[in-house]
Amino acid sequence: MHYLAIIPILAFLIVIHELGHFFAARSVGVTVEEFGIGLPPRVTGWKWKGTLWSLNWLPIGGFVRVKGEDANDREPGSMQIVSPWARGWFLIAGPLMNLLAALLISMVLVATTGTSTEGAFINRVEPDSPAASAGWLPGDRILAIDGVEIQGTQDAISAVNAHRGEEITVTIQRGNETIDTSVVPRENPPAGQGSTGITFGDSRMSDVRVDAISAYSPAAEAGLQPGDRILAINGVEVIAMAQAVGIMDGAIGNDVTLTIERDGVQSDVTLTIPAPSLPITSVKSDSPASRAELYATDEITSINGVPITTGEDFIASLMAAGDTDVEIGFTRMTTNGPVDLTTAMSIPDLSNLETTQVLASVGLALQQPSGFYQVGIDPIGRVTYESVSANQIVGEGWHQFTYVFTGTIDALQQTFSGGTSLDQLAGPIGMGQATGELLDDSQGNAVPVVLYLTMLISISLGLFNLLPIPALDGGRLMFVIIEILRGGKRVPPEKEGAVHMVGMLLLLGLMFLVAFGDVMRILDGNSLYR
Repeated sequence: MHYLAIIPILAFLIVIHELGHFFAARSVGVTVEEFGIGLPPRVTGWKWKGTLWSLNWLPIGGFVRVKGEDANDREPGSMQIVSPWARGWFLIAGPLMNLLAALLISMVLVATTGTSTEGAFINRVEPDSPAASAGWLPGDRILAIDGVEIQGTQDAISAVNAHRGEEITVTIQRGNETIDTSVVPRENPPAGQGSTGITFGDSRMSDVRVDAISAYSPAAEAGLQPGDRILAINGVEVIAMAQAVGIMDGAIGNDVTLTIERDGVQSDVTLTIPAPSLPITSVKSDSPASRAELYATDEITSINGVPITTGEDFIASLMAAGDTDVEIGFTRMTTNGPVDLTTAMSIPDLSNLETTQVLASVGLALQQPSGFYQVGIDPIGRVTYESVSANQIVGEGWHQFTYVFTGTIDALQQTFSGGTSLDQLAGPIGMGQATGELLDDSQGNAVPVVLYLTMLISISLGLFNLLPIPALDGGRLMFVIIEILRGGKRVPPEKEGAVHMVGMLLLLGLMFLVAFGDVMRILDGNSLYR
């Protein structure tokens, strides 16, 4: 039920947004006829200082209704008779209130939990990407770009994106070794890959511990237990979850030595990470995979007797075998342990599909190989915080706010430049899913998670509403700017209204597509951040 926490978060932030419009309207002499908490139908309401304050049935935000929404209303207190500068102030006040709220939340977060330190640890390297060509590996930490120190993932993303198409020197740390590499970030990368083809994980400094152990796994046989703290992997001190995940992923098929701490006692445990398999996360009904009697949690190991180690290998093999029957080798967990099985699966013609469409066409969703998964460890990171003094709260809060602010701007730029695929976008349903997952992983420390999420969503809401898209505050502001540039000559209301109507329809269409993607992601058992 943690996913329902997104409802009060969004409701609070939308009310904050509308309060910005409310105070701005009052400050320029415009009458606010109604301030609604929630959306109609109305439950109750009361008049105070000339404004109807209403409580409404749908608890998903709020609204402000001002005098003068009718373009022909020229009476005192109407929005239609104030200057374009006043109307512009009214429009930007809502987004600005969201940004101000985010800044205050950031300061509260710093005051109550302290600050966390972040690195820039690589979690995944896409095949045939600039990062792969440069020799980057999962678990590497980016220390500097062209000699400029990198303190976190956002620093790395911003620095790389500023040099697309140019050769840059990237200094990485691998274990106890520092290496200078050269890479040319792509100007038009494949959707979802980014300019260098890497994925960052949770790079905040943290204690990494064993949360759960799978039965019959190498970790279980080695005697590892939930609660064990992982101090080092192959002699490399573990300081962040993304680092640990990357090192383990890079060691698949090899031996690793984990230095663990249990009840204050340290010990070394050596594990062999089995050759990678591909766990199935979901199977669509009435699909080739379901007819082959494959199930979620089965692990694909081969196709036509050829071992499969990556999702890319599996997709390539399916495309090569299109319109024929293939033999799928897989491992299924039973009450007596894992059992190796095979099944025949009929493959449709895949010749006209993109590689990203192949798995869906056979009804499968797969999990990428994971070193921790292969040895049966479910890890969890406990972020380490450093307390701050009272005179540091404002500065550290501002630093955290600007860090998330610039990261959100970069994410928006990626979205509108085509660097983000539709399945990476999230609406309220997706945000609810992510909220639930984050709270599930918070181990009872939910307050910092809720505060950080609220800050992040508030910044996103504020910036998104400032975009010059018809029907949004930013789109309406563009018409005010045009009016100012034309010396006070307004665009005819009927023409402006038509533009906003088209914008609203397009936004509703996008919201539907994103919501559909959110639902399919949940049904397929996939995650936004895990």
